[in-house]
Amino acid sequence: MPQRYYLESSGKDASLPRHLPLDDFPAVIGRHPECNIQLGVDRVSRRHARVDYSGSSLVVEDLGSTNGTFVNHRQIFQPTVINVGDVVHLADHEFRLMMGREVSRGQSRGDETMVGMTALPRDFPLKMPAFFQLLEEGLVAGFCQPIVTASGEPFALELLGRSTHPSLDEGAGELFALAGALEAEVRLSRLLRQRCFEEASRRGLTMPLFFNNHPVECEDLGGLMDELHRLRGLYPDLALVFEVHESAVTDLGAMAEVKSELRQLDIELAYDDFGAGQARLLELAEVPPDYLKFDMALVQDLTEAGSARYRMLESLNSMIADLGVSTLVEGVELEETVELCRRIGIDYMQGFYFGRPRPIADPDYHQTEKESAP
Repeated sequence: MPQRYYLESSGKDASLPRHLPLDDFPAVIGRHPECNIQLGVDRVSRRHARVDYSGSSLVVEDLGSTNGTFVNHRQIFQPTVINVGDVVHLADHEFRLMMGREVSRGQSRGDETMVGMTALPRDFPLKMPAFFQLLEEGLVAGFCQPIVTASGEPFALELLGRSTHPSLDEGAGELFALAGALEAEVRLSRLLRQRCFEEASRRGLTMPLFFNNHPVECEDLGGLMDELHRLRGLYPDLALVFEVHESAVTDLGAMAEVKSELRQLDIELAYDDFGAGQARLLELAEVPPDYLKFDMALVQDLTEAGSARYRMLESLNSMIADLGVSTLVEGVELEETVELCRRIGIDYMQGFYFGRPRPIADPDYHQTEKESAP
């Protein structure tokens, strides 16, 4: 498999490991010592459930457990397909199916602990003080990546955060791995968002600015919206687009309220990474966003018009366009991909082909710059 799947616990039960790798199939989960994944916790049966890989998807099956197996809060009685982002309960123990990149060849799995989507470094205990210093002193910088129209004209920027601490990697991957282990995801996400808004306002950027949030923040939508109210009060002139990951779009009523509140704040809504998990079409139809960002996996190595991936993307784009939603594809790196996306009718594109992330504060980086765009 090109990707590695794992079950991530909700963090509500301290007796559960945070991360259960699904490396060998079939993966049998239970209390019995012979289970691939042994969970010595109450209410989980000796042989509780089995997860198998069918060649195209994961399937979970209850093995006659005492307290049941549930997918998205519904008890299952036969083998059931599960997708990235689905909630799986073993008895009353909650997990979410996640997907991360495969460990590189030669990298020892025994030297790392997986948290979220990124591996913790071996020197994690040594990096903890640096991470807390980063939070306390705000040692981060705002970056941005261009988003262009189908013709290659500048349209918007996606805001991204980077570390400026000399002892930590610049990228957000390690930062959020550390934050996940220390339950500081919300604090880090807010710090990065605040810094990006500060620097964008200082630069006087007027084009749309796409920004996102950490999935943990969606567990308290009220707190997240309070934060956006505060930021909008500080930066009333920024043209903002709030990205929500498609796996977080699970409650139609809640999302409708979020969309309404965003409208009051003059913030547009985008669904991010569409197609990475369940591609929830009902939510898309009932609470349509202003923009929909296709997951980059849909365009990875997209070079042939007759390919199955091309036909799927063409069909999805047509359906979404009919709803009046603008479409955006990210991860574009090849000229052939650009041309095919234009042919499909995708509205906007983003990726290394058009420009890599650069500091917002870079005096040589202008919002009208097209870099290598055709």
